[in-house]
Amino acid sequence: MIDVRGTIRDSAGQGLAGQSVRLFKTRRQFKLSGVEHGGQVAEATRTTTDAAGFYEITIPRDRSFGEYYLRFYDPNGFDSVQYLLPPDRDITRDLRHEQVLRVDVTLERAPTWGEVTRRVQAVGEDSPKARILLTLGLPEREGMGSGPDGPREEWWYHSRGVVYFFHDGNPAGSRRFDPVSVPPELSSPSAASAGGGR
Repeated sequence: MIDVRGTIRDSAGQGLAGQSVRLFKTRRQFKLSGVEHGGQVAEATRTTTDAAGFYEITIPRDRSFGEYYLRFYDPNGFDSVQYLLPPDRDITRDLRHEQVLRVDVTLERAPTWGEVTRRVQAVGEDSPKARILLTLGLPEREGMGSGPDGPREEWWYHSRGVVYFFHDGNPAGSRRFDPVSVPPELSSPSAASAGGGR
């Protein structure tokens, strides 16, 4: 059996409820006569943490897979605005020596979280701007442009493929486009918080 348990906490030691924990099993690729064989990654199971941040996974070991690792997030539900993505944890070697494996994780705050919360408080927690900030984080580029209703504020999220427009602080629409990679000078917290035309 594979028996893994532990907690997911924030940097203050508070248990985090509803966090995904996923167990993956892998097979290595090998070459035989110049032809690649095997190589597979499959999700064996997943669970979520309880109200205290505790999780437990107990499943039969699949002997056809030689390696196992834990992933402590689901990209569809992880709050990457507030927390940094935790690294995967290879537990293959530990499983050979421990009947019950304990793996605790601490989620570290994203460096821009303080600025996000400051700006959310400034615009009001129930405002459209706050919802965007809490969902996507700080804009990758900000500036002033012009639209059919005159000058407008623009929040660009290049890597997400969306720009939001505001007129006199109120929502004035958005536009989608193909996501593009952002140059480091535009994606840095200082560039994002400085703003283009503020």
